[in-house]
Amino acid sequence: MRNILIIALAFFLSITGLNVIAKDGPTEIPLVFSGYVHTATTYNLGDNEDETNNYHTFSDDDYTMTPSAQIGVSNDHFVIDALFGSIAEDLNDNDSEFFLHQAYGIIPLGDWAIMVGHFDTMLGNEVINPGDNPNITRSFLFGYTINFQNTGIRAMYEPGVTFIDEIYVGVGNGWDTIYDEGENQEKTFEAAFGSTMGSASLFVAMNYGQETDEQTRQTYTAVLGMPILNNLSLTVNGVIGKGEEEGAYTSVVTGVADDDTWHGVGSYLTYSYDQTKSITGRFEYLKNPGGGRLGFASTNANTWTELTDDAVLKSITITPELLIGDYGILRAEYRYDIANHPVFQVLGGAAGNQAQNKTQETVSLQYIVSF
Repeated sequence: MRNILIIALAFFLSITGLNVIAKDGPTEIPLVFSGYVHTATTYNLGDNEDETNNYHTFSDDDYTMTPSAQIGVSNDHFVIDALFGSIAEDLNDNDSEFFLHQAYGIIPLGDWAIMVGHFDTMLGNEVINPGDNPNITRSFLFGYTINFQNTGIRAMYEPGVTFIDEIYVGVGNGWDTIYDEGENQEKTFEAAFGSTMGSASLFVAMNYGQETDEQTRQTYTAVLGMPILNNLSLTVNGVIGKGEEEGAYTSVVTGVADDDTWHGVGSYLTYSYDQTKSITGRFEYLKNPGGGRLGFASTNANTWTELTDDAVLKSITITPELLIGDYGILRAEYRYDIANHPVFQVLGGAAGNQAQNKTQETVSLQYIVSF
């Protein structure tokens, strides 16, 4: 399956390129190169003996510099995007420091554009590329409610009607599954639409399908962005999810686990002092009644009661940003996490490896050079 996919994609790109050259004559195909070099560190202000920033994504290593890089090449017919370093290692199951972030071909069919290959998810507000996010650390909603990529076929259509800019539909492998190998291959369906309403924009997306472990999961997100003043803007990200997760409520009568559910909202308020200086405040709330997505039962089983407790995470994040020259971004950040159970900052001693605190404070520093 893996070799077939790689060969088919390479064949498609070569045929597409030959067709373009045949139509336009012996001219070079224009290419666009992009990328970034990124280094960040996040320090936990608590007494945290496991040296982990609990429930963080991509910033979970306490007091460690985490370098990473990305390089991409694209044109009207294909996109190739590769990651290197710490972010690639976090995304890989085998801890490799290389990750094929995106690789897909584009087929134009009238008003439709068909994308075939591996591409970013359409869910949520935040993305893998650190420079495209307003904060240094990723939100709980990014790390625990959505998948990061899809592999399959995605079609985009521009209907040309009021309030609907584009419509997307697609089918692909399971949740963050690049190569869906084996006998029980399941597929995930996705759909989305984007809308512009004056100076505001709305993007709504969903995923639904069975995973390779035969667990059905569905996720719905909406992202609304709007200016409030000339130098003040607001983005709101909502998410609702449902799935057959391990750790969800199990009926004492039937012995069958109920579907786990989760819902949350994140808001991002950005004030731009001038063209080089800005500050973004993020507040988020995530509730997981079944506890399967957040795993509170395994983090602190001493305080968790499956039939009565909910798992709740909240966070307040402040991130000032300074643009340096034409390509550099320097950021600092303070983040305060709150949980309704002690799931932060694992201590030693008589407590063993059990988490002890309901709050967690971290500070971060980040520098990105993009091109």
